Amino acid sequence: MINSGIVDSLLKILSTWELDNITQPYIDALTSFTYPSNFEIIQQLIQKKSLPTLLRLFEHEDENIIKRAINAIDNIIYYGAIGTDTTQSHPYYQDLTQIGGIIKIFELFRRTKHEYSKIVSSTCLGIVFRAREMINPEMKVEIINYLKSIITHENYNLRKLAKLALKCLAQNSVTEGAQLKRLLKNAPAELTDLLTHMLSYDPDERYNAHQCLKHPYLQLIERS
Repeated sequence: MINSGIVDSLLKILSTWELDNITQPYIDALTSFTYPSNFEIIQQLIQKKSLPTLLRLFEHEDENIIKRAINAIDNIIYYGAIGTDTTQSHPYYQDLTQIGGIIKIFELFRRTKHEYSKIVSSTCLGIVFRAREMINPEMKVEIINYLKSIITHENYNLRKLAKLALKCLAQNSVTEGAQLKRLLKNAPAELTDLLTHMLSYDPDERYNAHQCLKHPYLQLIERS
């Protein structure tokens, strides 16, 4: 279906129409090709220059359209990651960099007040920087810290995305790689122990605030 002309027509609409005339059904139709999807379909979307079209929608006044645009980009980045060697740089990093996509996604991460858009923009950046160092120090600190904060999110799919993003960042050869790997390895057991003591009905077992702050899990996050 992607070669039937439907995608080309949608991309033309989304890239040329006035933003005020672009409504949710158009972006939803394009997003449907990004999830569920596969690497072959995503490759075709990349070749059809879908990324600059989706980035253009970040300027739309409708937050729901912006949310759908970053979601589509994240889907593309996700399938690009799982469809290629996990130890190599992300195949679409250069495509995104050359059109200023990295900066635009980071700006969206900073300005959005919508939790979903913030989460997805952070996971998108984490995944696309697979086996690469984030040179921008502010981006590095803000994205990594935010990803750490959502690895226990109540939504399973968002937790999975956050962990994948941290694993991708941990592939780089800088010191932070070892720190992130250690965090991901130890987090489940340490977090379970912390929560068990926090929620215990036994006053002798239940941690107070000081004990919680001194717990290895929180110390691990602080050090990394």
